[in-house]
Amino acid sequence: MSERLRLFVACAPGLEELLADELDGLGVEEAVVTPGGVSCFGERETVYRINLGSGLALRVLVRMAEFIVRDFAKLERVAKALPWEDWLSTEIGVRVRAHAKRSRLYHTKAIAERIERGIARRTKGAVKLRDDRAQGPGGGELGEGPREPTLVQVRIVRDRCTISVDTTGTLLHKRGWRAQTGKAPLREDIARALLLVSGWEPGMALFDPVCGAGTIPIEAATIAAGLAPGARRAFACMHAPTFERGRFEDLRARARGDARRGGATLFGADRNAGAVEAARANAGRAGVEGLVTFEQRSVGDAALPTLDGAGVALLANPPWGLRTGDPARLRNLYASLGKLARALPRPTRIGLVTNDPALAGATKLGLERRLLTDQGGVKIGLWVGVLEHPQVVSRG
Repeated sequence: MSERLRLFVACAPGLEELLADELDGLGVEEAVVTPGGVSCFGERETVYRINLGSGLALRVLVRMAEFIVRDFAKLERVAKALPWEDWLSTEIGVRVRAHAKRSRLYHTKAIAERIERGIARRTKGAVKLRDDRAQGPGGGELGEGPREPTLVQVRIVRDRCTISVDTTGTLLHKRGWRAQTGKAPLREDIARALLLVSGWEPGMALFDPVCGAGTIPIEAATIAAGLAPGARRAFACMHAPTFERGRFEDLRARARGDARRGGATLFGADRNAGAVEAARANAGRAGVEGLVTFEQRSVGDAALPTLDGAGVALLANPPWGLRTGDPARLRNLYASLGKLARALPRPTRIGLVTNDPALAGATKLGLERRLLTDQGGVKIGLWVGVLEHPQVVSRG
């Protein structure tokens, strides 16, 4: 019988419910939403499937132990009893990160040292502690992944200690294709969340008039192609002594999708020629260059692009005050986005990212904030709406 693992799939705040739905689609059972992610159970194959297939998660953690602790002796004793040899590579090594809050044990350096000592005793010193993060650039398409030490997380809150091993390495929002970025780019996991909450689906046309390096249209193209988010990168679990390479490669082969799929127009535009060039290069690395089109044009251009599909979605991450300037100077841009949306074929779904409700209101599209999340320490909202009939705005 395969080993039953307790897992925690971490995500950005506000994305937990969306992540739970995504994990259900991946066949993950017993998923429970908790602040910061989703708790679930599975086998090693489940770990591979989530890392490869989740577009909303940040990392997949295996819960090694959870217990009450009030002294260092017990902490080290429990650490020594855990099966580190299943997850930690003697070649890659380990680094320990500790957090403590409202607990008898509060000195995080001492906590980390006891865990390190327990690992050393269990593995007879074979797994080395490494403070450096000598990692590669995230792992190539068929690469072995970043060479950073495997992360062990230790959290003690109100004397309850949780010890976890990270199976992901480089955070999952880094798909491996965005080597070039524009100014203040949107993270890939948040771009996917915007696609979901806006109601965009494969078969619908998509127009991003301020696309930057192309994150939103490319993320949509990978969904349309059935290309799993992690299909072109590697993970920390690939270094585990118990890594099942044959099973993993079988799952990755199924996750590669088909770039010939699609049909609806996926169109990105930006007034900056360098951003358009970066977007095209990123689409090539993602393997979806044939599904998405990028052109240099401004929001105010009179001629609209041809948008073929079962409905249209205008999705964008426009500049907002804390990112690229004074919010007061951005109202005209948001008003222009609203005017552009009203000129598109109906029905039109709208999805915008901004930290400022006043800027969302400047579009005059009746947008509602569907989700609040965090990027780079800044709270940002995902604002959505639907234009059903000419000159009539309905909230959706």
